Amino acid sequence: MAPTTTESTTLQLIGGNEGDRFLFTGESNGASLCRMWVWVGPSQVKAVRAWLSDGQHTEFSFRPGERIATLSLWGNGNGTRLGAIKFKTNKEREFFVKMTSWGLKTEYPMDVGSGFCQGLVGNSGQDIDCMGFLFLNNIQSIVLCDVRYPTIKQVTPQVAVEEIKSVTYKNKTSKIIQTNTWSMSENITAKFKVDVKAGIPDIAEVSTGFSTSVGVENTYSRVHTSERTETLSTNIDIPPGKKMNVKITIGRCSFDLPYTGTVRMTCSNGSMFSFQTTGKYKVHRTTEQYKSLETIQKKNKM
Repeated sequence: MAPTTTESTTLQLIGGNEGDRFLFTGESNGASLCRMWVWVGPSQVKAVRAWLSDGQHTEFSFRPGERIATLSLWGNGNGTRLGAIKFKTNKEREFFVKMTSWGLKTEYPMDVGSGFCQGLVGNSGQDIDCMGFLFLNNIQSIVLCDVRYPTIKQVTPQVAVEEIKSVTYKNKTSKIIQTNTWSMSENITAKFKVDVKAGIPDIAEVSTGFSTSVGVENTYSRVHTSERTETLSTNIDIPPGKKMNVKITIGRCSFDLPYTGTVRMTCSNGSMFSFQTTGKYKVHRTTEQYKSLETIQKKNKM
């Protein structure tokens, strides 16, 4: 059969025209083919059992980050059934099943696009009449966007504060280090780089403790670490022969927020594929603040 291609996917069915249509793909939520069993008979592929990443025979399980690099399908030679399946992955593993009695004739190499297989499509009755693999086309970029934090108003950050002392001559400054992570399904993040277009929930000190609010939307890597130093001007007068002691407070805060968003994949041909997703936003923040100075009295020698 001729290839069936949308702007963002590619599919070609090999075999006959009989049987009822089946469609088992992850187009609605971005899931991918992660495991399959295949049963073969003398002149046909008898049955296929497949799992998507959101769950006498031959089994193949895809590893994290593994995708199909090349794929070929065969009919059974008289145009009525699927006869064989052969693919190789980017991890150099191979899967090959074929009819047990009839020999293979015409090989049909498939266009695998990005190698991101969204599932299986075909017709089946007593056997697999025809079948193909649905692939997403070559991917140019993936962005998590339209991010919302539905429970942010219900979160009260708990900040643990500790105080240490350090002998130094630095002025009064404040250093803030924050790491932000948006969790996503491994079937995407293990295969592709994902950027995030979102506002980052920030922690602010208020009269009643600490609160959170969402900052201005920007583009970040999925795991983003930022560091900034705030300088607070202070005059330091160190008397002759004296040393100054600086009191430093360190505040540590970590919390998780559920988020909702849209994963938008842009293919190299300009087409787009998107689906809704949910996950956890995780933040870890450390604040070091040089708070006050005091003179260390010099001990008198006896």
